[in-house]
Amino acid sequence: MPITAPDIQNVVLKEDDFGHEMRVGKIIRSVPGIRFEHGGTYTDPVTNKPRQFDFRCSLRKDDQELHMAVECKNLLSSVPMVMCGTDRRIEESFHDLIEARMNSVSPSRQKHVIYMDGASSATFRVSRENSVYPPNSFVCKSILRIKPNPNKSQSSSDLFVSASDSDIYDSWAQAVSSSVELLQFACETARRYRRPKCYTAVLPIVVVPDSALWIVDYDENGLIRKAPQQVDSGELFIGREIQVSKEAMMAHQFEISHIHFFTLTGFSSFFSTVVSNVEF
Repeated sequence: MPITAPDIQNVVLKEDDFGHEMRVGKIIRSVPGIRFEHGGTYTDPVTNKPRQFDFRCSLRKDDQELHMAVECKNLLSSVPMVMCGTDRRIEESFHDLIEARMNSVSPSRQKHVIYMDGASSATFRVSRENSVYPPNSFVCKSILRIKPNPNKSQSSSDLFVSASDSDIYDSWAQAVSSSVELLQFACETARRYRRPKCYTAVLPIVVVPDSALWIVDYDENGLIRKAPQQVDSGELFIGREIQVSKEAMMAHQFEISHIHFFTLTGFSSFFSTVVSNVEF
């Protein structure tokens, strides 16, 4: 049977990664005051090889800035992503900010060293209830993919089995790698905006289609508290330490505590919350 245009369109609408990426872009473009890049390359800090990013976005108000490294992952709702986790511990309840500063030192020369006006940066940590990741709320620790069992027989009760999550790992790892360069940019914000201090948050984000994200919540004894739930957002704790600052003598550690996962609906709601709480 020859393939038809409706056949192609039906498959593309469900499975084409670029179409999903464009739908994510529609949400980003609708956000007032947002600045973004769609597609581009950067040098991976680990492999030192060029890589592509999907989106980089930023929102700014006065001395506050939010950078986002956004990767898009198209998933079928029949092969969803399942976030398995439990209550967030106190030591996981934090997020780091880059505090960029302008030094106000008069130009001078002492012992062959020139001191002059310039920029510096440091890591500022927000913890516990003041963090965007409060203690005792749900946090993901493991990711599963679920698919129909290809070997199911009439005598088997296993309708579904786990699938490889390597594509999900690749997406969030790429969001983290893209975030490293955004952290470097954040170290320069005080100089760029001519302010004494600027604070920047950097979030790695992965966006999946609606109906493709679930959570399973465990208690401290490893028992599932309630039936798995379909959700629009969730966070995976990674605790990834990164050395930032282009100047070696001023290098400091920044820790990316979580990866944000959103459906398209959740991603749109996230921006609505951010914009309504802080008018960028």
